[in-house]
Amino acid sequence: MKHLSLLKKAISALIAAAMLLTATAVPAGAAKPIETAEEAVTAINAGWNLGNTLDSCGEWIGLYTDGKPSSYETAWGNPTASKKLIAAVKKAGFNAVRVPVTWAEHIDDSGNIDKEWFDRVQEVVDYVISQDMYCVLNVHHDAGADGWLEASAECYRKNSKKFAALWKNIALRFKDYGEKLIFEGFNEMLDSENSWTDARTKDAYKAVNDFNQLFVDTVRKTGGNNAERNLMVQVYSGSCSEKALAGFVLPDDTAKDHLIIHTHNYDPQGFTASDATWTTMTDKWGTDPEKAYFDKLFSRLDSFAKKQGAPLVIGEFGADFKDNNSSRKLYAEYFVSAAAKHGIKCFWWDTGNMALFDREKCTVTHPEIVKALTKYSVPEKSADKTEKLPRPKVTAKKSGSSITLKWNSIENAYCYRVYEYNSEKGKYVRIKTVKSTSCTIKLTKASSRRFVVCAVSKTDEGYKNGELSKAVKV
Repeated sequence: MKHLSLLKKAISALIAAAMLLTATAVPAGAAKPIETAEEAVTAINAGWNLGNTLDSCGEWIGLYTDGKPSSYETAWGNPTASKKLIAAVKKAGFNAVRVPVTWAEHIDDSGNIDKEWFDRVQEVVDYVISQDMYCVLNVHHDAGADGWLEASAECYRKNSKKFAALWKNIALRFKDYGEKLIFEGFNEMLDSENSWTDARTKDAYKAVNDFNQLFVDTVRKTGGNNAERNLMVQVYSGSCSEKALAGFVLPDDTAKDHLIIHTHNYDPQGFTASDATWTTMTDKWGTDPEKAYFDKLFSRLDSFAKKQGAPLVIGEFGADFKDNNSSRKLYAEYFVSAAAKHGIKCFWWDTGNMALFDREKCTVTHPEIVKALTKYSVPEKSADKTEKLPRPKVTAKKSGSSITLKWNSIENAYCYRVYEYNSEKGKYVRIKTVKSTSCTIKLTKASSRRFVVCAVSKTDEGYKNGELSKAVKV
């Protein structure tokens, strides 16, 4: 019995030691936080829309088909989406896919979603995420000319609860998905007169802002990764006009730096469309005034985004094929390169005459356009080798159950990154990105911890870490 007692004590001691090692191996808060909106937009190269697929809608589909998800998905002329197609999109050089979804015919008045439809949406989202691509999931033709979401005070009064319930259900389904999944509140919401570009009713801009705020609040309340997930909020009708931008208000957000502004652009419509009867049609593009138009547009959008304090993307653009790929190539190349100079990334609308892929064969049909999009969506690397920012001088102070790190301001720093040593990985792991010169970290155990801080500069090539500070130990 004495030997058994000694054995039990030895086992208990080993278990206690193992628990102590486990407890100190992974410091609290060592997991990488969700990247900021600006970091995500910077990381996106070329974007691609899975258009006229899960966003297909119409009462006739339910009346004249079996009403299955595949019947809706193929109703507007495209085959069902496949993982093979998404893999082909990635192979072609895109690293972000926008998945437009119309929910109207698959939800009840309380915003509850048909299970079979919801499962199919998730399956397509998983196609994108499995390729390590960014996926933008939205509410699409629920807004627009024939949608139940309208930019008016009356619509907000009648449908805000349904809208919030829909987004609560979507957010809960995906709340454990990582930072590559981005939600977009709605698409091209119009006023009661279906006015494009600029609203003609006085309450339209406020209604858009109210729906954007409700979207952000609803997603944040579901917790999990949704507490800091990057969210896209759209301007009235997706417009780039000065009046529409002036009417936009960036929502308040409990998460700092996690909102992305979303607009569309199909200018000049006489070139990009095949049936723009309101303007002069042409199959050519590339004059100096046409290029200057985009230079001015993206400069204006950049100024607007900076004023709002959030990055901006063009969620839809493109040009119909009119046996004019030399002009389409020039247009695509100039559009994305002019945008990239201002940190704006763009998503090509791929369907119909704008399609760049054969979705049945999962092959590229217009390689010259694809190459233009993927090559010029990222600014050319500058030959200027910018020196690293100097290391900050960091101090640490423990107070109760928290540690406060402070450091000196570094000239030309865009932000600061804080790293903590992770003994399990044998390296420092980023735990915070802040724009101030201090941060507070909660303590959950009495073990010693080590931190370093670096200043970060923002360049045409992205974000560049400065010299790491000396480690501070607490």
